[in-house]
Formats: sequence, C-alpha cells, structure tokens
Amino acid sequence: MAADLARRGLLVRDVVLVGAGHAHVDVLRSFARERPANVQLTLITRMDKTPYSGMLPGLIAGHYQPDDMQIDIGPLARLSGTRVVLTEAVGLDASVGQVLCRNGLRIRYDVVSFDIGSTPNTQGVPGAGAHAIPVKPIDGFLARFDDACGRISERRNGSRIVVVGGGAAGVELMLAIHHRFQTMFSRDRFETLNFSIITGSAKILPAFPRRFRARLRAILAGRGIGIVEGARVTSVSSNGIGVEGSPAIPADEVFWTTEATAPGWLRETGLALDGRGFIEVEATLRARDQQAVFAAGDVAAFMPRALPKSGVFAVRQGPVLDRNLRRLLAGESLIDFRPQSEALYLLATGARHAVGTRNGLVFEGNWVWRFKNWLDTRFMSKYKLAAGPSASACVNAPSDAG
Repeated sequence: MAADLARRGLLVRDVVLVGAGHAHVDVLRSFARERPANVQLTLITRMDKTPYSGMLPGLIAGHYQPDDMQIDIGPLARLSGTRVVLTEAVGLDASVGQVLCRNGLRIRYDVVSFDIGSTPNTQGVPGAGAHAIPVKPIDGFLARFDDACGRISERRNGSRIVVVGGGAAGVELMLAIHHRFQTMFSRDRFETLNFSIITGSAKILPAFPRRFRARLRAILAGRGIGIVEGARVTSVSSNGIGVEGSPAIPADEVFWTTEATAPGWLRETGLALDGRGFIEVEATLRARDQQAVFAAGDVAAFMPRALPKSGVFAVRQGPVLDRNLRRLLAGESLIDFRPQSEALYLLATGARHAVGTRNGLVFEGNWVWRFKNWLDTRFMSKYKLAAGPSASACVNAPSDAG
C-alpha cells in the first residue's frame, strides 16, 4: 500500500479525516504549517467548530466562555488547504475506498483516519435516552445543560441533581455543577438543591490512586454531595433512577457519564473492533489488518495496552498520526505511539482549585488549577491562527465524490 501510494508520483492522493477530534485538529495544524505536495486533505465533521473537552468543567463552573473552548476549523482549513464537508459519516465502503455520509455523499479516499470520539452508553437502560443528559457529544450536552439550568431555576421547591458515573468525568462534572449553582443562587435557594453521584463501581474513581480517591471523596462529602457506590442503574424516569436491589433514587435532573460506547455503524464497516465496538489499532495507530485506515482518540482501541478514554492520550496521538500519514504517503515505515506509563491527571474541583496525581503522588491547591488553566489555554492558543473565513466558507463537496 505504502509503495503504491509513493509510486503514484504526481497524482493527487486523497486523505480523508473523519471527525474533528483532538488528534485530527493537530493534523490540520501541521498541514497548515507544511503541506505535502500532491495531497488533498478532506475533513468530514458535523460542526465548523470543535470543542476542547478539557475545558468543559471550567465552562460549566463559570470560569470560561463558550468561545474559550472552541477551536475554529475555518482558519485551519484555509491555511492547510483542507476541504471541509459539514456532515456526519455513517459508513465505510473499504472495497472501493469511500466514506459514506449522512447527506448522501460518498467521499473517496486513498487514506482515511477516524477521530470521532465516543458517547456515554445509555443503551440497555430503559429511559436513559429520554431522561438522562449524556456529557457527549459536547455540543448537544451544552444545549441540554442550559435547558436543565432553566428548569432548576423554575422549581421553587428545589431540585435533585444526579450524575451517573463515578469516574473522573462524573466527579469533575458534579463538582462543576455544584459550583455553578452555588454562585448562581442565593444561599437559601442553593440549600434547596440536592446533589448525588451514582456509580456501578465499588468505589468512585476506581482507576486512580487510593490517596487521590480519598481526597476527592473528602471534597465531595464536605460539599454535601452524596455518593452511591455499587449501584447498577436499571432505569431512568422523569422523577427517579431505578437501582438493582435497592429503592429508586429520586432525581429531577440526570447527567450521564458512564462507560463510553462507539458509533453503532462501525460494526458494519468490516474493520476489526474490540468488544465495545471501538476500532482496534496497532502501535502505529493504523487499524488492524488495514493498510489505509487509521484511528485515534476515544474511537481507537489501542492494542498494545488498554488506554482510558481520555483526552490526555488523544492530544498526544495527534503528532504521531500526522507523521504516520505523511510517512505512509511517502512509502516510509511508520512510527509507534508510545503512551506515558503514568499520565498526569488534573481534576478541577469546581472553584479555581484542583487536585492532581502522577506517579502515585497527589497534590492540590489553587496553584494546581492555575497550572491546569495554563496547560489548557496554551493548548488552545496553538490553534488560534490568523483570522480567516469561517469553516462554512471553506465547505465544498469534493468534485470526485461518488
């Protein structure tokens, strides 16, 4: 495959990026700085702006504005010569090298990469799809969160607010929501609200060190946030959550951050998937048993070792994916993505305070939040390129789309 692409010489090679996740945005940035000859980049994405998930809790807590966490695809597309197709992929026909889109287009590719994220799994829980608000996709979450804020404001007798999921995303979201309403309402009004986290795990933050877990548990308890552990949710209704073997838990607003799931249509692509439906990739981020298919971010199941569904890894995969796309097109051998054995995790606690952990060490304070803020804003600044047209001005259907 690599040799075939290299031998095509002056022929234009089509590289299609499906989804505007963190890794793909880094590819766009790299192509904006140095575009390979005879390569046409096409991006298929639902939106002309892509959110940076690391800043979502800060937005919910009130520390950021929506634009602070949005990467504008337009300038990146213009400077990298990328064609942007504002639609959603719904299939892949690898036999003819085409991505199938919701709007009916079939986009031809020589090389394709998927960075389409994941969504919390509401399947199999009756009522969850109708009554729970999943944290992803972020654009849908933000709209529904605003609606929930309106309902909470209108309830004069208080609201019971529940986050389902006791991982880092669930804990951080709950602390952000708690801070948001604490600053939004008077003290008397705030005290009518009830906050709880429900997790099916035996303990919250099960993947983290004991000291880190204990510190967050103490912070949650100090703010009056209830924790229900070992509770398998069996149903969600407009006024409560069913739990296996226990009485229903009253709830007016339910936010869903449980185990991630992949888009169902991937099962029809013929790609090798793991048990949860994610694309199995080798150390090079190339899909298993494929020569021209890559995947990164949450949608990728990294075969050398299991990785958490975390933006920490997606961000670091971007440069490796970029280099491997270029190397494949040039007929060169690919390089491996080498994830950190101990990643740095920083968890904001609502106010301008955070708790961090790395290599078994646990640290906290306002300075940790400032450090996290510096990392996040520095990451975003890389994509604040020279002002250009919005992505809508760069959108066109490829002329050779089938």
